[in-house]
Amino acid sequence: MKIQYRGFIRERTQKDPVTIGPDASFFDARKLVLEKGVRHLPVVDKKNRLVGIVTDRDIREAAPSDATTLSFYELNYLLENLKVSAFMTPREKLFTITPDTLVEDAVQLMRDQKIGCLPILEGEKLFGIFTETAALDHLADIFGVKQKGTRLTIALEDKPGTMLGILEVIRKHNVNVISIVLPSYKVEGKRLVAMRIATESYKDIVKDLEKAGYEVLSIGKWSSKE
Repeated sequence: MKIQYRGFIRERTQKDPVTIGPDASFFDARKLVLEKGVRHLPVVDKKNRLVGIVTDRDIREAAPSDATTLSFYELNYLLENLKVSAFMTPREKLFTITPDTLVEDAVQLMRDQKIGCLPILEGEKLFGIFTETAALDHLADIFGVKQKGTRLTIALEDKPGTMLGILEVIRKHNVNVISIVLPSYKVEGKRLVAMRIATESYKDIVKDLEKAGYEVLSIGKWSSKE
């Protein structure tokens, strides 16, 4: 059976996020944020088309200052009649992605624009939302931190085939690789690989790597987070 996964947002995001309508009140928005524990509320119309987004920061900024001279009853009246559409960020000012956006492209867009979330649109309709938390979850998954094992940081020459020698050593010890992360930057002319292996018995592996000419820079051991 052919594997369908292609690294797109649709495979890494939660559908049907908590949403709110543009005619909802300030109190409605604040209640949802507090009760659901979310920081971003997509604003949609009755056909689930995105019209804007409200964040916890928008809600804080929409609230009157503590120095206001309004009475309690005046404040309540004001906020009850303050619609979400009045303090949301409108659709035309939002950066959005599609379900077929690559995860890394979404993360780069968030970083470049310094934003905390990206609404995911399928046509004009809301498919989901990709947040900073989702991006961090993806990073944690790439590093394999939810599985028990050992993290080896290894320096290697930046030339074809150097990873093969490392994998041959790991294979010789009949150990599974949980994750491999190979950043693009160099340290003193060498590439670094952060490899997480499914064992805590790492000493013989490290010895064989060093015999093969690889420099093991650090060893990290930690238990699964689950």
